Amino acid sequence: MTLKGRRNANSVACHNLQFAFTLVELLVVIAIIGILVALLIPALQAARAAARRMQCANNMKQISLAAHNCHDAYQLFPPLCVNAITGSGVNWSSSPILIKGPFQGYIGFTVFDFLLPYIEQTNLYDSADGSAVNVVEGKYLYRHVIASYRCPDEPSPSALNGLGATTSGGATRWAVGNYSANYLLFGDTTKPSTEGSAKIATMRDGTSNTVIFTERYGTCGTSGNPNASTTYANLWSDSNITWRPVFCINNYAQIPSATGYQPCLTFQVTPDWITECESRRAQSPHSGGIHAGLGDGSVRFVGAGIDRDLWASVCDPRDENVVKDNW
Repeated sequence: MTLKGRRNANSVACHNLQFAFTLVELLVVIAIIGILVALLIPALQAARAAARRMQCANNMKQISLAAHNCHDAYQLFPPLCVNAITGSGVNWSSSPILIKGPFQGYIGFTVFDFLLPYIEQTNLYDSADGSAVNVVEGKYLYRHVIASYRCPDEPSPSALNGLGATTSGGATRWAVGNYSANYLLFGDTTKPSTEGSAKIATMRDGTSNTVIFTERYGTCGTSGNPNASTTYANLWSDSNITWRPVFCINNYAQIPSATGYQPCLTFQVTPDWITECESRRAQSPHSGGIHAGLGDGSVRFVGAGIDRDLWASVCDPRDENVVKDNW
């Protein structure tokens, strides 16, 4: 073979030479990828949690502004509950309610029913024609799952379909909400009654220092049994006793038991929904604190470590206690 021929053969051999990872190199690459994935997953989970928490805060903001818009329309806030009879299912009384003014004559409505026109649910509100047990689009008003009334961090099985996750009281037939209204503002502490008629002026402590809405679990209990009689649901369109979407009544029956402004119980942060959840309190599904809608329409994330007397103060609209801005 000539010199030129040998050069051509060597060139072909070089071009045909293939490089490959050794087993050790491959294992190192796999290990690096595993480490990167392990670092990435918590970051993704944190980002998703932040997005869910932001959505929950946006819902609270929408509800708080809706209350203000309702106040602008009627010159007072809607009552916490009207025609609050003790029956269940659809066997509700249609007798006149005690409250006077623009909210008289409604059946089974809560504050969240009255806010429907202000959260882009005017058709639902109008079609209900003043009764929570009227059929709208093929089902009772109270069965409608309202996206603005749900928090994406709901920890109970109610997150699956938006309905109560307990057969107690037939709550599986009712839509839950993850927000609740302050009895000390929307109720009437002088009677006591859930049929309040508060105005902006009622918040003598200042609108920015008065909590009017906060969060609650859709289904809540302490027994460990979802269907126990002590498992309750927070139903946005139910004025009946234990199921009311309320905080600051301070008892499981959700019936005002004394006149005057009783100190509001502090909230729970991330309790287990069926073994630790006290429905007489507000609950937060977010670590570190709870969202609170204020009387000025803003939303604040209140830390879990807030002093109980301070929480009671910011829930009381007229105690005139001095509240610092950093609460």
